[in-house]
Amino acid sequence: MIKLTIKEVPILFIKAFTSEDVETIIEFVRDAFKFHSSSTNSILFIDTPITNGTVEAVERLKREGFDVVFRDHHGIDGEPENDRELRVVKATLKLQQLLGDKCTITVRRLHPACSTLVEVGEFAKAVAIIADPDADGLTAAMKAVGMSYEGLDDDAAKLDGEPQLQVTGTPISQLLAKGIAVIPSYDATKPKDREIAHQKLFADWVKAVSGNDAARKRLEEQVATYDQAVNVSHQLAKSAVSVAPGVVLVDVVNKPLFDPGTLNALLEKIPECSITVIRKNLGPIAAFHGIQYSLAVAKSFQSTINLHDLVPTDAKSSPEAGIISNVSFLLHTSEDVWNREVLPRLMRKSGALHAP
Repeated sequence: MIKLTIKEVPILFIKAFTSEDVETIIEFVRDAFKFHSSSTNSILFIDTPITNGTVEAVERLKREGFDVVFRDHHGIDGEPENDRELRVVKATLKLQQLLGDKCTITVRRLHPACSTLVEVGEFAKAVAIIADPDADGLTAAMKAVGMSYEGLDDDAAKLDGEPQLQVTGTPISQLLAKGIAVIPSYDATKPKDREIAHQKLFADWVKAVSGNDAARKRLEEQVATYDQAVNVSHQLAKSAVSVAPGVVLVDVVNKPLFDPGTLNALLEKIPECSITVIRKNLGPIAAFHGIQYSLAVAKSFQSTINLHDLVPTDAKSSPEAGIISNVSFLLHTSEDVWNREVLPRLMRKSGALHAP
């Protein structure tokens, strides 16, 4: 969770997965309204996961008299293929019923960045904005309140794409991408460290976009850390092993800080590599289960491989359950789920996991 005020609009960056998340959103909006000076009472949800928690938060805010607007690009592209996608479809329908034409839910294929769903300054007088705590949520919220720059939409699309593409935007965008790459992974022994670093990075980047030289200098100082992480990634790539046809794995448990984008790009260069796997002891699933496996489909295979096929159709997506799967080309699991479900399916399918 991150809280920022940009151009006098309070913004909460959060994912609404739990009842506590819903209460945090409601209280944040109520507090923002106490100090709101405009006659409008609009609330913008942008780039927020389409979950039951999100639906509950929207419903309660509407009941309290707020004018809620919802815009997102995580709709299901085509027919739902598993229980997770069915839940997204049901939540989407509820939001559309609640909000009517104030609900815009599209797909990444048409809108690769949520910043393309708002005009510059369209929500400059909003009571509050609720956004996803990532670069796409940040750039979309910035644009919504009136802070933008030439190339922001293209940068936002790259920042929300594959890790290896995130550092290919404009120079200011690269500072954000490289800063995100070296934010410490979630560590249950130091649960606040990642959130504090994330908040500081977002705050500095917003200031840098506004022309603050001191903030930009702080961001530039992190580039050296990023460069070192790139070097570590090159060393880690040499330890890659094949665990199934077309599937390569690198174990980074207790290894130095590395850059995931660089490591994935190097692994994808291995002949016939279609899926990369990183085994690690840090991350949201590792916090509950000790070890986390992070899978990614190589870009050239993303139209034919669907990682949702590697877990049961009724699997719940949550760190506690040992599965996080929001898009077809990324999957995170616990070691138990990896050994019991994912690896056996990879072996049976021999790397030929074709999306319908």
